[in-house]
Amino acid sequence: MNMNFDRDNDPQPIPVDLAISRGQLLVNGPVQILLLSGAATAYFLLDVSTIACFVAVGLGFILAWLWWSYFIPQWREWAHARGADPEELQFEAVRSKLTWPKGSFFERTEIRRRER
Repeated sequence: MNMNFDRDNDPQPIPVDLAISRGQLLVNGPVQILLLSGAATAYFLLDVSTIACFVAVGLGFILAWLWWSYFIPQWREWAHARGADPEELQFEAVRSKLTWPKGSFFERTEIRRRER
């Protein structure tokens, strides 16, 4: 499953700020929805079971993390292919909390595609 980060087929290099905003919208947007969905489900399950609440929150967290881990490498690959400066992109992505710093434990949870 690949995500199309382009809204148009503009061959021009993409500015880093536009790449960051697309990443926030298409990667972190669904992450927030998944986290809130888990919390909302837990809220509605309060009367049913405490365990069900923990399961709902945990499942929302796991799904959100898997979404982020799968799509962040695709976003980065897309931004580099569109001409965004890799160093500036990484700096701004960390600053905007889209990605983690290079070498951090959390950055290593990205699900990268194998080289073909």
